[in-house]
Amino acid sequence: MSTVAFAYGVRAATDFLDAHQLSARTPFQTRGWWRAWMREAADAEGATPVLIHMTRTGRPALVAGLQLHQDGSTAVLRPLSWPWADYHEVAEVGDASPTGPEPDIGGLAEAIDRCQREFGARLELSNLIAGGPLLRAVSELGAAPRPSETVFRLDLTDPDVVRRVSERRDMRRKRRRIERLGTLRLTCADTPARVAARLPAFIALHVQQWRDRPDAVAPFDGGVVDRTYAAVAAEPSSTVRLHELWLDETLLAGWFGFRHDRTYYAYRAAYDLSHRRDSPGHLLTAAMVTELAAQGTDTFDLTRGAYAYKLELPSSSTLTMAASLEQPCRVNH
Repeated sequence: MSTVAFAYGVRAATDFLDAHQLSARTPFQTRGWWRAWMREAADAEGATPVLIHMTRTGRPALVAGLQLHQDGSTAVLRPLSWPWADYHEVAEVGDASPTGPEPDIGGLAEAIDRCQREFGARLELSNLIAGGPLLRAVSELGAAPRPSETVFRLDLTDPDVVRRVSERRDMRRKRRRIERLGTLRLTCADTPARVAARLPAFIALHVQQWRDRPDAVAPFDGGVVDRTYAAVAAEPSSTVRLHELWLDETLLAGWFGFRHDRTYYAYRAAYDLSHRRDSPGHLLTAAMVTELAAQGTDTFDLTRGAYAYKLELPSSSTLTMAASLEQPCRVNH
């Protein structure tokens, strides 16, 4: 027997998350990420959260996060926390077991179809994990998958990849040059309190780097962006890590990301423009790769965006997927 329930609006969705533990495939479906984004960013994005909770006897209980927009006269359902999240997928209630039963893809498809009809909304999904339950479910409803964005990853289980990143000839030269000025050290804030203490300095570094640049994407603005980062960092389940590279007491570069299920997700970086010639961002990446590999991290996920620095690394690439379904007739009660 299967049941479907909707948690509509920030309060109802937050209450649901407060009452349930979730297992997430990426950090962008953790309870902490969803809860923080809904509380701080949903209103600014003109989005109303909708959590679909689907249960069927003997199968994992799934939660699909969507957000409802009004585009003129058209209602649109997009993934929850779009466009902030780099990956979209369903979560599971409780502890997901890799040897447990398969998710009920047919039931998930029925639940999504019911939600679409409930709101009379077009479905527009992007950055879906290829082969994941969410993409499989909407494909069953007739959506034709298409490429969304390219993501890049470093395999930290391959010693050759780690060596090629950490011991690049140009990086060794730049490291030697900058170390004539002082001592390089890598630090990592790995608890909500430690991240909160270091976040203002990271924000200031990013603001300095991107000030007055027309190509800045969602820059820190002293408002909703800053508050959302702080809210995500304050959530223990979000698994935020803030790595920083220092030259003595001078902050050279930082990376705000997540360590989730043996993968590090690199979300936002910043570096000191006055040290640009020494490539502090590259030096930070090299130091992080070495440390994360030693700590047992399997993958360094550089996330979406075909930026030049990613192409210079010995990374592999893959595609996330997009899918859409037209607006159905709304159900009349």
